[in-house]
Amino acid sequence: MKPAMRVIVGTRGSELAVRQAESMVQFLINQGIEVTWKRFTTSGDAWLAGPLDKQIGTGFFTKELEDSLQAREVDLLIHSFKDVALERPEGTVQACVPPRENPVDWLIMRPEAPEHPVIGTSSERRRRFLEKCLPHATFTWIRGNVPTRLQRVRDGLLRDEPLHGTVLAAAGLERLGLDLTGLKVHAFGPEELLPAPAQGALMAETRIDRMDIVEALRGFHHAETERCARLERGVLAGIGGGCQQPLGAYAALEADGSLRLRAAFASEQGLRWAEAQGFDDARVVADVVKGLGW
Repeated sequence: MKPAMRVIVGTRGSELAVRQAESMVQFLINQGIEVTWKRFTTSGDAWLAGPLDKQIGTGFFTKELEDSLQAREVDLLIHSFKDVALERPEGTVQACVPPRENPVDWLIMRPEAPEHPVIGTSSERRRRFLEKCLPHATFTWIRGNVPTRLQRVRDGLLRDEPLHGTVLAAAGLERLGLDLTGLKVHAFGPEELLPAPAQGALMAETRIDRMDIVEALRGFHHAETERCARLERGVLAGIGGGCQQPLGAYAALEADGSLRLRAAFASEQGLRWAEAQGFDDARVVADVVKGLGW
């Protein structure tokens, strides 16, 4: 009898990272593949002393996992696509991009929030967009996983100061099934607050010597999600940035098969918007990057 295929899956250790990986893992198990887990605390997870910024580096939510993949300690990594560095580590290959979850951001507020609320966010992208939507708000940095940040809002306190709301990715909240009873929720449309490039999408990564895993995941791959995420990340590459850049980008497939790509960059002079649509993906990205001033 042929021995069962074995796969060691690596993820970040948070409940959300594990939850969002479960459907892909179950897809492998349903094919008779033996799966074991290895969970990691990354540099980004460990950094709680302040907001993440460009000085820390890039790939700080993925580097420890990718080092383990290259060292053959794990066989498959499942990432939030938006956290993945633009340059792929040597000897690795994309294994799968499953269907995208809700890509937008939600504003979560205490019901008694005052006219001049304090909003917690460590994302410069979110803050710069919200300054337009909520001109009377004050912003402060907040760190921790999704349940921790949500609890801070319920408590109404952050570092012994008032906190009235925060902004979280809808995909994470929905994947965790968190109870938002008693809180006000505003779902931002892309025209209000563009999501981070590839927000709501996952990306699985393996080594080039494990193409059997790529083949096993072929039926779980979603070409449209990959294409849209690739365009959004193409804008990020075009402006020469990492995942902490104050850039929003969102691509969507139109009824005629073309792709519409919108992006906005928060410069010191304000938000710069650009949009393009077409069938040539590279040209669409190039037009948007040019429209942003690069």
